[in-house]
Amino acid sequence: MKSRFAHISNEDARATVGTRDLITTLIFCFSRDRGNFRTLDCIRKFVQSTLGVSISRGGFWERLATQKLQKIFEELTASMVNKFACKLSITPQLLKIINVSAILLLDSSSSSLPKSAKENFPAPRNNVAPAAIKLHLCFDLFLGAVNWFKLTPATTHDRNGFPPIKSLKGKLIIFDLGYWDYQLMADIIKIGGFFLSRVKTKANIKVIEVISGLPKTKFEGWGLFDRRLPNKKSKIVEVIGQFSLNSKPLFTTRIIGFWNPLSQQYHWYATNLLAPAELIYPLYRLRWQIELVFKSFKSCLRLADLPTANPKIIYVLTYASLIATMIAHPIANILALEFKKEKQMTPSLQRAGMIIVHCAQDFIQFLISNSATAAKALIDKLNLQKKEIFDPNWKKRETSLAQAMQLAEDYA
Repeated sequence: MKSRFAHISNEDARATVGTRDLITTLIFCFSRDRGNFRTLDCIRKFVQSTLGVSISRGGFWERLATQKLQKIFEELTASMVNKFACKLSITPQLLKIINVSAILLLDSSSSSLPKSAKENFPAPRNNVAPAAIKLHLCFDLFLGAVNWFKLTPATTHDRNGFPPIKSLKGKLIIFDLGYWDYQLMADIIKIGGFFLSRVKTKANIKVIEVISGLPKTKFEGWGLFDRRLPNKKSKIVEVIGQFSLNSKPLFTTRIIGFWNPLSQQYHWYATNLLAPAELIYPLYRLRWQIELVFKSFKSCLRLADLPTANPKIIYVLTYASLIATMIAHPIANILALEFKKEKQMTPSLQRAGMIIVHCAQDFIQFLISNSATAAKALIDKLNLQKKEIFDPNWKKRETSLAQAMQLAEDYA
């Protein structure tokens, strides 16, 4: 972490606050002003009091709105992608069982902006929020690292926020219906990657082979949803489905159905994983973890409180929250390594964000000084907080990761 920040020059002849000091305090400015709304002036006062330097309102606004500061934040964020990572000791076991090198979770989330930001960041539904920014995020579940990200106006379709296909070789990427695209899945198969997604309602899937749960004579050669499905509530249905594009066969993959007692119907999943069918739904449930990452952004790390319509300042403050998250989750993994295997499966991604909030001032002092005392103070504070990263009810409530791990071990 220290080396990444050291690349930022702290010299600025035109300003009383060095660039590196300003960026550091902006990243950790969520540690104060925990009310329902924050303003640029609240942030200015935090920077001013933390660094002990007087900063005028106008000068602070102009500094935040510069293209130079935005570019530095962009470069710092990009340099941290997949670099801040800590692999849990349970990781190799599960990845080996399902035969992938990583499990990536993909999703997007929008944050509302002031109405005056509508020109640069239009929202898809004006009656909900006239302006919004969307963060597309690919998160490595076991490394606690951001694998890829993209910032766009909220009107951008999820399909246009997908990481480079070539980077997925040997990895499993789990995504929802917003990314449902036949060509996308075909491309992932082609480069040797793996995907897991819900199946879009009434998708045109031809049954090439019935593996289990359906009568072969009735379904093979027909569309999966063209025939009445049996009401076998206790069985898992598995078929090999063929997907076509412009009436031409494109690829085949596994389609697996699980009975949902609440909706009284099957929920269907498409995947090219070779793992046992019983593992597919528990693996898909891991996707919820990225929702917790977004919750951490918006609550603990204040992504939802962008108090400006200036596009440059919006980008700067969004990058600041993103960097805070890039720091939070790998550190949570590092702290979890001190505990036994069963507890390593219970860290809360939201709680990781809270740890960084509690240690924000210590992070600032560590990054803006070369003091061994500041480094020790930060480490001591983190060690003091390490038990807080776990769900207090972890012994009573099995996590999705624990369920997936146990099933994987059963079928290994």
